Amino acid sequence: MIINPQINFYEVTLDNVKEKIKEFYDREKHHYVTINAVDNGGNVTIDWIFSDYNKKHVLYVFRIDGVEYDKLIPSIIDIIPSSWIAEWELTDLFGLNIENAPKGLFLKHNPNVYAPLRKDS
Repeated sequence: MIINPQINFYEVTLDNVKEKIKEFYDREKHHYVTINAVDNGGNVTIDWIFSDYNKKHVLYVFRIDGVEYDKLIPSIIDIIPSSWIAEWELTDLFGLNIENAPKGLFLKHNPNVYAPLRKDS
């Protein structure tokens, strides 16, 4: 059980997040957890979250604050193939523009329901 995890935050940008994750990520050492988004109203904060296989209480979070809804967000599928599911989920639930992530995996097209987790929906 993790009671007080050690969280290491790395502030990144849309221009360098992929490069920074690629420099950091070692598949023998790190576990990719997920990509998370928090809607701030007009923009989102995006976190790419990793843990350490040997130190269960340590998390690494690559964070971008204030990403406008329509900005192109780089995909990390070429670094971590399993990240596709979280990327596609954020595309559907927040209406984000993630590189090569199609809409419609989790939400069937419905003009009355668009990006249900977005504050302006």
